[in-house]
This record gives sequence, structure tokens and C-alpha cells, in this order.
Amino acid sequence: MSPSEFGLLSIHRRAGAWVRRFRQVSGVLARFGFGSAVQMAGLGRFLPTRWRGLEEEGKAEIDPAVRVRMVFEELGATAIKLGQALSARTDILPLDYARELRKLQEELPSVSFDEVRQMVESELAEPLDELFLEFDPKPVATASLSQVHRAVTRTGETVAVKVQKPEIEEQVETDLDILVRAARYVEQRVEWAEAHNVADTAKDFAHQLREELNFLTEARSTERLREDMKEDDRTKVPRVFWSLTRRRVLTMEFIEGISLGDIEELDRADVNRRQLADDFAEIMLKQIFYEGYFHADPHPGNLRYTPDEQIAFLDCGNVGLMGRRLRDAFIRLLMAVLDQDAEAVFDQVVVIGAISEGTNLRDLEADMESLISHYGQDLRTSGQLGEMLEEIMGIIFEHRIRMPTIFPQLTRALAVTEGVCLELNPDFDFEAAASKTAEMVYRDWFSPRHLFEELVDAARSLRRYSLRLPRQVSNVLAQGLAGGLTMQFRPTGFERVLHRLDAMVNRVSFAIVIAAIILSSAIIFTSEAPTVVEGPGRVLSIVYVVAGVLMGGWLLYSIVRSGRL
Repeated sequence: MSPSEFGLLSIHRRAGAWVRRFRQVSGVLARFGFGSAVQMAGLGRFLPTRWRGLEEEGKAEIDPAVRVRMVFEELGATAIKLGQALSARTDILPLDYARELRKLQEELPSVSFDEVRQMVESELAEPLDELFLEFDPKPVATASLSQVHRAVTRTGETVAVKVQKPEIEEQVETDLDILVRAARYVEQRVEWAEAHNVADTAKDFAHQLREELNFLTEARSTERLREDMKEDDRTKVPRVFWSLTRRRVLTMEFIEGISLGDIEELDRADVNRRQLADDFAEIMLKQIFYEGYFHADPHPGNLRYTPDEQIAFLDCGNVGLMGRRLRDAFIRLLMAVLDQDAEAVFDQVVVIGAISEGTNLRDLEADMESLISHYGQDLRTSGQLGEMLEEIMGIIFEHRIRMPTIFPQLTRALAVTEGVCLELNPDFDFEAAASKTAEMVYRDWFSPRHLFEELVDAARSLRRYSLRLPRQVSNVLAQGLAGGLTMQFRPTGFERVLHRLDAMVNRVSFAIVIAAIILSSAIIFTSEAPTVVEGPGRVLSIVYVVAGVLMGGWLLYSIVRSGRL
């Protein structure tokens, strides 16, 4: 087989897998009552005929948000990951849907030990028995993309070996290809999708999931978090065994401990849960406000309380990274929320976010004032800071303001942190803890050291731009003298209007053609020349009449169907 034939065969197989998966996705959506949404997006041709326009019996009474979660669970690994990612995006998803998607579980069936052995040996290029003294065939944890086994290295250290499931990468790539293509297609046809840049969101998710499939990325994130937190004796992050780590196999220190969500076990171990809640909140806030590098998924399943009285952070693949500018902006926003200053909250949202044409700033400010007054004058004792931050993101979503992607991730991390702390200690005051940390950072801004650093940064920027400016001006002048300087105007917001105008002109042109056909047939019928009225002329006139009627009927049907009669 020639290379070109092999390439065509590969493309054909990929296209076949793409269509099969798309039909499966469309069928699941229709079965849970979302077939009409598939048709509205212009993808109705992928719906199985027996489900077209139908709902599975008993599904119509279920809340739509719950049905969306069930769809994600039904579609498997990639969809579960997508749902979990969307659960943090309250800027593009209604809050009730985001909260429902947080219930998605990754506990899926494990693969056989033979497949695990084959994957480990293939990645590490040695027999399993020569790599480890012991390797437990039974996984200690199973997720959508991987599973974790307990093992003992040749040097006697107990480790956790995370192994990617065989063939999961191929399945994920097919799903991501469908997702990105479908998002791009829908964005071109649905106004809501265009306003919220769903194509860019899909591409960001695809990049994130591909990074998650590369365990070397998680290994580097784990090491970075471990380095940032090494000075805090209250924390522990597993050590990575780089000699036993590859793209699909990650080997880390095995950490024993009690899950922070297991309240009964913590009580049996006589753990001071009040102090544990205080320590956990302080650690997370320090990661966010001081380091700008934080564990973005701190739910109890990823947290352990160790025998050494430390809080261990596991599964560090999902981390958030904020530069100093964004970190300072979020602190200002948080301080405004804690101070119940609706005007300051509005100002920070406008400064940070990208405002669209459909944003009404007066309505946005009114909604912010209404939300803050709803939570009362003393938010610090209400225990609802995380919920309020998420509702702010919901308002931002409604007013079509696009925030940096780290902000939804950050608000979710704070909301989850607050939930863990309240579960450990129902009387925990997360607002006081956040306010204390934010005020410390706020004061640090005006310290001589911080002001000097900002002055140095400003001087460096000024020097850099001053050095660039003469060269850039010279380049512009040189282009102008050479006749190569052009100016382009790219008006935005007219694409939809031009598309409708183009369709209207096409219909008018089509109607003129139909009128010409019908008129010419009428002229033939009324002609007095015998050679025209009889014989070939009569047949031609009948053909003209039939063609005109069919084309006119089709035009009328298309206009009625579009709803623009």
C-alpha cells in the first residue's frame, strides 16, 4: 500500500469513527429529551430516526440540569471530564447547571491487570517484576482516564503508580475532534454560542484534557506545588519518582491518611476538626493570594489527613496559575465583596472583563446592587462567600461579559474550600479568614519593598518600550516611503446582517427568475403563431409552467419554514 493510500485509509477510518460517535452522542441527547436542541443547532441529520423529536419515557419530568448531568455520565470519560470542567464555568453556564455537574463521579470500571502490566512495561521499557518488588493487581482508585495501583520500588519505598487506561487516548481524541468541530459549527449558527465564544472554550478544554493525558504535566505541577509549600509544616505533597514516570505512567510517593470528607473516621482518630478547618483554609488562601499557584480541585477525595498531622494534597494535575496583576485584581474584587461595596464590585468586573456589544452597564450595576443587598449587610457571618462569588459569575454570564478563564476556576476553588471547612466545622467563618488574608496582602502592597518592586518593574517596562519605539517608528516610515503602508478597516457585528441581506437578495433574484419563466410560458400560450401554439412550442410552454410552479412552491415553502413570511 502506498503512503497516499495509507493516508486516505486513515482519514476514512477516522471519519467513520467520528460519524459513529456523533450519532451515538446525538442519540443519547435525544433519549434524554434534548433532540430538539440538536436539531436547532443544525445537526438533526445525525439523530437516529427512531429518536427524532422523541423523549425516553419518564425523562420529561426530570429537572433539565439533572438530565444534562445524566447525559454526561452516559457518554463516558471525555464527557465526564468536560462536565467537570464546565462545573467551574459559571461565567458561561447557569449556576444550577454548574452545581449539578459537580456531582459527576469518575468511578468507572477498572481495566484488567494484564492490560495495566502491558502499559507499564511498554512505557518504562522493562518487565514489571524488574521495576517493582511488589505491585498490587487490585487498583486502590479508578477514574475515567486512569487507575492507581499500590506498589513497592526496588529500593523498598511504597509508591502509588497511576496508569493510563489502554486506548483511552484514541477515544478522547475522537471526542475532542467532535467537540471542537461541533462547537465551531454551532457558534456560526446560534447567537448565544457566538456571544459566549463556545468554540474558544472547546479549544481550551481540548488543550487542557490533552495535557491531563500527559502525566509528565501532572508530575511537573506536583513538583511545583511541593516546592511552593515545602516551608509549611502543615502540608504534604507527594514526591515524584521521575525514573518511574513517563507520559502514560506516573509514580509518586504513597501517602496514608484519612479523607477530609470522612468525618466519622476523623472523630475516631480524635482529630481537632476546628483547627483542621482553620489550617486548610489558611493553606488554600496562601496558595491563591501569595503564591498565585493553587490546587484547583481541593475536594475531600483529593485531601488526606496524615498520621503526622499534615494535610496532604493529591491529584495535583488540576492547578490554577495567576500572574500578579490578575491576583491583585481578584483581591480588590474580593475586598469589595467583603465590604458590601456594590459600586466597587461593578468597577472591578468592568476593568477585568471583556464587555460585549450586548452588555447593558446600567442593568449590570443594578443586578450587582441587588445581589449584594440580598445577602445582607453582614456577609462575614453568613457563611455564603463562595456561593455569592459564584452568583456574581452568574450575573457576569447573563450580561455577556467574558472574564479570564482562571476566574471561574478560582471562584470554584474558593467555594469548594469553604464547603470542606464548613463540613469540618459548621461554625467556621470563611469570610473572616479570607478577609484577614486579603487585608494582609493589601497592606503588603503599600510596604516599601512592594512599592520598590513596582517602581523597578515600571522602570524596566519604560526602558523596554523606549528602546522599541524608535525602531518601530523607523519601520513604519520605511514602509510608507516604499509604498507598502496600508490601512485596513474591519467592522465587526455586521456578519449576521450581511448574511441575512445576502439571503434576501438571493430570494429576490430567484423570484425574478421564476417570474420570467412563468411570463415566457404565458407569452408562448398567447402567441398566434401556429408553430408556437402547437407542437414543440406547446410542450416547451408546459415545461416552463411546471418548472415555474415547482420553483415557486419551493421558494414559498422555504420562506414559511424560516418563520419570516
